[in-house]
Amino acid sequence: MKNLSSTLVAVLALAAPLAIAQSALQQVQPKRPLQMNEHTTNLPGATTIEAPPAGFNPLLASDSELAYHGYAPRPDQSLQPKAYATWAKAMTHSQTRVTPVLEQTTLMHGPAQLKAKANPSATESNAMLAQQPSNTYYSSNWSGYVDLSGATAYGSTSFYYTVNDMVVPIAKQSGCSGGWAYGSAWNGIDGFNSSDVLQAGFEFDAYCSGTTKSTYYSAWYEWYPLGEVRISSLPITPGDDMFVEVWHTSATQGYAYIVNESTNQYVEIGFTAPAGTTLKGNSAEWVVEAPTVGGSLATIVDYTEVPFWDSYAYTEGSVFYDIATGTAIDMEPGTTVLSYPEYVGPEAFVAHWE
Repeated sequence: MKNLSSTLVAVLALAAPLAIAQSALQQVQPKRPLQMNEHTTNLPGATTIEAPPAGFNPLLASDSELAYHGYAPRPDQSLQPKAYATWAKAMTHSQTRVTPVLEQTTLMHGPAQLKAKANPSATESNAMLAQQPSNTYYSSNWSGYVDLSGATAYGSTSFYYTVNDMVVPIAKQSGCSGGWAYGSAWNGIDGFNSSDVLQAGFEFDAYCSGTTKSTYYSAWYEWYPLGEVRISSLPITPGDDMFVEVWHTSATQGYAYIVNESTNQYVEIGFTAPAGTTLKGNSAEWVVEAPTVGGSLATIVDYTEVPFWDSYAYTEGSVFYDIATGTAIDMEPGTTVLSYPEYVGPEAFVAHWE
């Protein structure tokens, strides 16, 4: 019996970290009517749209046809050709629509935990400082870029959708924590001077205890203050090129469209805001995050770097943003910067683990 118990503990320690959340986290807004090709999923409050008919070409479809068949909103080709090209590439790779198999977790990707930063610490190299704008924000949990729309309430100035193209890193631990270290890369709306975050991306976690090591990778979506929802039916591995678009059709109805461009698999999910939560749309962000686990900030995993190739956002009034108009954020949980973005162009940066 003792050996059996020891084996069970070891198996649980290496299992996917922090799986099922308590049912209280699954409280959502009242149900809305579903369109005829939209279906419920295994998780209350989440829906998906059935695959389009054979031969359907999203590049030639109207905006209403795209919406009906569950495709992500399209950037304006004439005004923003590069943003359109990113979207078009993702649509071309959207060949096999995956039925979502969802798993509610207790991992949380909450708003930016900003902190004052009077002077650079001795741990910040001159090379790192040279890559940062003078108005860089410092946060305990976020690293990346944020754009602000100026919206004070949901309306025409609110961000409508965010677009991102990221590469899944290799998760590892630089030392050995005796447990799991966590990391996530995502893009979303709200979370900077607002209490909710509408977001989607992927996690990359690493386990180490003695000589035992393991890793875990998963795509996910979340509308904080609900926890992360893993999409276990969309497999991802290090090196995969991932397209993520997040948008909404009301202050309480959100969507995520995620494409693994390395496997040509993709998923579309609709989901409602947590009860009592409404979107403001005042910020759009592209972030590497140390999530909150069990109510405490997790140890950030050593991920080396995550390239963010195409990071765009549009407001409800069709105003275009990219990171050239945004502000950098360094992650500094204590007194040392652990993750920071290197700007490589108006729409691109590389998040580095320091």
